[in-house]
Amino acid sequence: MWIGLLGLGLVFLVTVAAFLPIWVVRWLGGNEFQQLASRQVSSLLQTEGDFEPFEWSSFSVYTAGFQSRTGAPGPCLWDIREIRTEISPRLLLDRILRFPEITIGKLSIQGGRNPIPARDTPAPSPSPAGSKSEIFRDVQVGKVEIRELQVIPSATTGGWGVSGITALVEPRKQMTTFSLAQGEIQTPLPWLGRVDLVEARGRYAGPTVFLTSLAVKAKSGGTLEMSGEFVPGSAPHPKGKITWNRWAVPGGKIGVGLFEIPASMSGDFILQDWQDGGPVGNGRVQLVDARLEPGRGSETILGILGLLTGEPRLRGCPLTTANATWNLGPGFYDVTQIIAEAPGLLRAVGQIQIRGNSLNGRVELGLEGDLGRKVNALTGGECFARLENGYSVQSIQLSGTLDAPKNDLEPKLKGALARTAIRTGAQILEKATGAQGSGDAAGQAVNVLKSLFGTPPK
Repeated sequence: MWIGLLGLGLVFLVTVAAFLPIWVVRWLGGNEFQQLASRQVSSLLQTEGDFEPFEWSSFSVYTAGFQSRTGAPGPCLWDIREIRTEISPRLLLDRILRFPEITIGKLSIQGGRNPIPARDTPAPSPSPAGSKSEIFRDVQVGKVEIRELQVIPSATTGGWGVSGITALVEPRKQMTTFSLAQGEIQTPLPWLGRVDLVEARGRYAGPTVFLTSLAVKAKSGGTLEMSGEFVPGSAPHPKGKITWNRWAVPGGKIGVGLFEIPASMSGDFILQDWQDGGPVGNGRVQLVDARLEPGRGSETILGILGLLTGEPRLRGCPLTTANATWNLGPGFYDVTQIIAEAPGLLRAVGQIQIRGNSLNGRVELGLEGDLGRKVNALTGGECFARLENGYSVQSIQLSGTLDAPKNDLEPKLKGALARTAIRTGAQILEKATGAQGSGDAAGQAVNVLKSLFGTPPK
């Protein structure tokens, strides 16, 4: 009798084992599972959306996609296209639904039209005991491959966006790893703009995101790399390092009214924290292929010096040294240890403080000895009187704003330039009239000009 019962039990178990996968697959292809999956994914993505019908072939499944409903609440609207996967049949007997690999053709994300409702979300009604929605005790995913990722820039994303990026995500019990490649990143930062993604790798181990490496390439050819970590939320505390090589200078040139330097830049930045909505850290920068230029007309100090001295090298020459260190924090940007030098012509050292758009700083500008002495004579001994390391040096106080920088040397040089122009005019007038004495009106005018501005320096 016991043997018979045992035999019947074995037959029953074999029958269940044989038909359970078939029964489960049929249930997975029905409306009940489609609705259940839609609710679960909607909850995960903080939206309200629906899957399109599932098409099963043995243990493989395909759906045209999942999409947020029009006007759905939530921070983002999701559109997931061309979803393919399969399940592991041998784990069904253990009530484990495992997807070794999920492939997504395209994932598009855009900012939500409505916020998440402020009211508390009521807890879902408990499922009846033994319902089919509780048939699985665990759901596992091996990896998710996204062949095209798109994030549309919006206020929700802070102006950031991506397009054409491929992604691979591998969820694990202790952490989730991810890798991104190709495509384009759109940023709200003027100095960064649109960049091409080379690759990005990292992992998420709740609640921290670790960025192992990020490499992007500028449209102009410069490269930027980043690594670090941060905890998402309203008060993030990121840490990391950014390095860049031959990156374009914002606006193409720098100089704060003293001169213009077209160049690209290399350097690094150590991100220490995030306070009051802004990064905190320090870095260093070196200008590459830097060239010293006066800028438009005589609007800069270098332009005025070029007109005043007639020195052709002041109209453009390469800089062999151009670097600085800097500190950044909420509302302030300090550039320290500035050094720029064209040996045998010019050297500038100093520091600049920026508060909002306001500018303040001090620069020691040195000119080659003979040039400095010439400017000193033209300014009546007022400028470039101090000698240091073969240079005639002048202290310059910077002020104003980033859009309209000012300095205290410009009016002195413009005064000397005006006196030089009038003195030159007197000499031309003297030669043109042949006035050698003071007997006629022209000769008297020449003597008046000479008495006002003195004899020009040799």
